Amino acid sequence: MRLRDVRRSVGDLERDVFAKKLGLSANSLARYERGEREPSASVLKAYNSVFGASISWLITGEGEMFADAMKLPASSNLRTIDQTVFSQVGLLVIKVYKDESVKLPADVLLDEQASAYNALIKRAENPSDTEELLSLIPWLEARLRRSLKATAVAPETGQQQA
Repeated sequence: MRLRDVRRSVGDLERDVFAKKLGLSANSLARYERGEREPSASVLKAYNSVFGASISWLITGEGEMFADAMKLPASSNLRTIDQTVFSQVGLLVIKVYKDESVKLPADVLLDEQASAYNALIKRAENPSDTEELLSLIPWLEARLRRSLKATAVAPETGQQQA
C-alpha cells in the first residue's frame, strides 16, 4: 500500500508511466502495489533514487515518506490540501470533540484535523474530487465518534479503554 501512496503523492501517474520511471514493468508494479509480491532491495532503491522516497518509510511506514523531496520530478503534481474540505474537516473535528465534551489544546486539535483529513483522502476513490470528499464527511464523523467512544473512560473501572 505504501508503494501506491508514493505514486499518488507524485501526481498519481498512470501505472505504466510510473513503472517505466522505476525501470519496472507495469505488471510487476501492480503486483507490488497490491501486496502480491514483496519488492526487492533494488526496487526500494529505485523508489528512493527516482522519487526520493525514504526506504525506511517504505519498509516500516514510520517517519517521512520522502527522504529527499528535491529528487521529486519537477513535473510531479503533488496534491495540495483542498482548503474547502480541510476547513469542513476542521469544523467537524471541533464539533465532534465538543459534543463529546473533550477539550483539546490547539496543537492537538490541528493534529486531529490533519489525521482526519488524511483518513478521508485514503477513503476516497479519487482524492482530488472535492464532491466525493465532502460526501464522505458523514463517514468521517461516524469514524471520529467511534474512535472517541472507544477511548472514553469505562464507567465501571475508571480507566481508559485501549
